[in-house]
Amino acid sequence: MSRQRVQWFVIFHWLPPVHPSRTPLRLSLSLTLVLLCSCALAPSSPATAADPGDAPAQAAPVSPAAQPSSDAGSAPQVDAQFHVMAGEMAAGRQQPAVAAREFLQALDYVSDPQIAARATAQALMAQDDGLALQAARKWQAIDPTSLDAREVVTRLALRAGLNDEAYAECASIVHDHPGGIDDGFHHVALLLQQEPAQSVAAMAVMDRLVAQYPKQAGAYQAKGLLALRYGKIDQAEQAAREALRIKPSREASLLLVGALVKKGNIAEADQVMDGVLKNNPDADEARLGYARLLIESDQREHGRAQLEKLLAEQPGNVDAHFNLGLLDIDDRKLDEAEAHFLIVAKKPDRVGDAEYFLGRIAELRHQPKQALAHYEKVTNGQQGLDAAVRRAAMLAKLNRVDDARAILETLRDQFPPLADRFLMAEGEILLDAGAYDQALELYGDALKDNPDDSDLLYSRSLVYERMNRVSDSEADLRKILEKTPDDARALNALGYTLLVHTDRLDEADKLVSKALQLTPDDPAVVDSMGWLRFRQGRPQDALPLLQKAYSQFPDSEVAAHLGEVLWTVGSKDQAQSLLTQAAKADPDNIQLRDTLKRLGL
Repeated sequence: MSRQRVQWFVIFHWLPPVHPSRTPLRLSLSLTLVLLCSCALAPSSPATAADPGDAPAQAAPVSPAAQPSSDAGSAPQVDAQFHVMAGEMAAGRQQPAVAAREFLQALDYVSDPQIAARATAQALMAQDDGLALQAARKWQAIDPTSLDAREVVTRLALRAGLNDEAYAECASIVHDHPGGIDDGFHHVALLLQQEPAQSVAAMAVMDRLVAQYPKQAGAYQAKGLLALRYGKIDQAEQAAREALRIKPSREASLLLVGALVKKGNIAEADQVMDGVLKNNPDADEARLGYARLLIESDQREHGRAQLEKLLAEQPGNVDAHFNLGLLDIDDRKLDEAEAHFLIVAKKPDRVGDAEYFLGRIAELRHQPKQALAHYEKVTNGQQGLDAAVRRAAMLAKLNRVDDARAILETLRDQFPPLADRFLMAEGEILLDAGAYDQALELYGDALKDNPDDSDLLYSRSLVYERMNRVSDSEADLRKILEKTPDDARALNALGYTLLVHTDRLDEADKLVSKALQLTPDDPAVVDSMGWLRFRQGRPQDALPLLQKAYSQFPDSEVAAHLGEVLWTVGSKDQAQSLLTQAAKADPDNIQLRDTLKRLGL
């Protein structure tokens, strides 16, 4: 598959679109998520105990509660303030580890939870879990009632292999939870879900907790929820059934449904779900959730059937139309998808989402002007930034490259942490426009600051390939592989480049085979392997691979590959039909035109 085509696909999905399988976590761990997220936190406003991840623009004062009385003298206060100011200066210079240590030193003079929270946040920004755990423990010692501090200590203890400490914190959450024991267990389950790299330890902690409450249905529900999250389907099913035995509930039934769907036992899942839906005032919401679960679990047709049942009962259900529209886009049923999203667009609070996907439909129809009109109506919300990038792409297709670049430049200024993403999108626009020298200049300037950046090297390799500078393209890709030998994207790209531009087919075979082993369901890699087999004179081996790739991603270049293989093996009518339809849908595709000409069609 064309590496440029794949790159556009990656760029356009860097902010994931709404999908029927995506549902938000019910637990609001605002502080923990801010503190433990992988992105850096920029200085903004004075820190508070509720949000210590936000760095203050100026030195945060020691809170009045922590200040000594004026009669006792001001030395501790002055010393504390000195270290706070030093910490803020370090934070402003992007030295979070230094900042964290300064804040910790301030705590030697005053006991202030705000400073302790600030120290924890900076240590986490520095990716120093040991320092962060030290700060979080100090924070918890100063403010034993802080649930935020307890959550941070729990997760850091898990990371450090301190399972007893993690268990003790979770046990306190369960015991002291204001909503009761069941809510405490649910809180713990969602907390432990946040550390997938520690799934074994997290499950062990949950097992110890459940053992303390053997007659509590909520304990087994929490265990099942955690087990389901970590792919331990049998444990999830057993826990759900035990929860139902102790105390039948809608939540436990839905948990069992989830486990059954993941096991592929759809018949029993339907049966349990029918019981949930019967006499349920929220039946439409439950059916919608069930449909999403089915779709997420690759039971697309079952999921579609549930959505259609929902529409039969409620023809105006916007969520059902929305999710059916997404399915239809995936299946390239563009007329049906458009009809669904036009209905969604009638609801004022869903206009942005609807216009975004109407733009996607117009793109798939190769109608950049219409797509641009839709994207211009998406100004905020979950799709806002992605729509802005797509607007730029559509402007470029309309030969308004300067306008496209201006949009991306503005985005870089507005969202500095995402600047590299916008830069790569700009590079792709230049590549597509044939402005190769400008694209090389753009990537070259960026690589001066980040010479080992894999995304930038990969993107520049695309430009070199288009310019037939194969050795330069190969050099960039090999530089990526020197650092990350298992980078499937680079392996596939290099293999495909050698396959298309050289006679080094044996070397290409090794590269693509390794990429396929790493990502067996990636249609780009499957297409590369199919085309490689064809180039090796093995069309019968190539055919099923290309058919699989095309079913997953009906791209014009894949169609060209598949059509030529079909023609070669004697299925000429099928080949002609496929290639003609693909050329009609994408009349400007050079490879399709060349293939049709070469086959005399």
